[in-house]
Amino acid sequence: MLVVTHSETRRRRLGLTLIELVVVLSVLAAVAAILVPLIPNLLRRSHKVTDATQTAEVSKAVLTYQGLYQSYPDEWDLMTDGTSTTAPSFIPADGGTPFGGAAYIGNLTTDEVAALRRVGISNVHAFSTTPAHPTLNPYAALVTAPTALSNSLPVFIIDSSITGGVPVEIQNILARDNTARFVVFGLGSRCTAVSRVMQNAPTSVPQNAEFTPSTLYSRVGTIFQVAGTGINTTERARFIGAVALEDDELESAEKDLVNYYDISASGE
Repeated sequence: MLVVTHSETRRRRLGLTLIELVVVLSVLAAVAAILVPLIPNLLRRSHKVTDATQTAEVSKAVLTYQGLYQSYPDEWDLMTDGTSTTAPSFIPADGGTPFGGAAYIGNLTTDEVAALRRVGISNVHAFSTTPAHPTLNPYAALVTAPTALSNSLPVFIIDSSITGGVPVEIQNILARDNTARFVVFGLGSRCTAVSRVMQNAPTSVPQNAEFTPSTLYSRVGTIFQVAGTGINTTERARFIGAVALEDDELESAEKDLVNYYDISASGE
């Protein structure tokens, strides 16, 4: 008489039965159905909250630098190639329009250049049209060869002709003074703030598969007022704040936080 012991039965059942396997796969499919739709939402939320943190920290760093050195940091990213009024292809753009039309490429006046120089901003770094890397190394020349700021360099300008996509602080200034003008720079690895008041130039978290530091310029932007009633009196440019360089707008920390909560509430 053949006797099968309990231990022998356990040795023979090393795997799952068909029914057990079907149950496990059903549970995994149900979990995936719940989690997969949330992944884009989590990525967008991470992007917004990181941008809000970074823009706030950059603003603090610029003001700290000013307090320590009695001037603003120098050698900002120009975000143009220094000759063309067409933005490099790797600048965030919506339908081909950089920053959704929140700034346009134009020229500073001689007085505006002088106002920037008086607060320590004399040099910028122009971009290559075929960069080694759109975020980490977008430059046309060596770090030792910055471009002197002048009224012939194309820069990103904000003025009263801009109808949207700018922070509320800028909107308020323009509402009170339609002669106000602003310049937008990027904070890259060559800025003199790096290694003095910050360890590295911040890089934005990817927003989606098409907008990553490897595909588009993903640094934090800074805005300086260069003309307007108050500037014309002091003849000195004024730091307004830092912004996230989005493809559809220049986004302040406040707007990033609002968008974060909107995304969380919508479940998109």
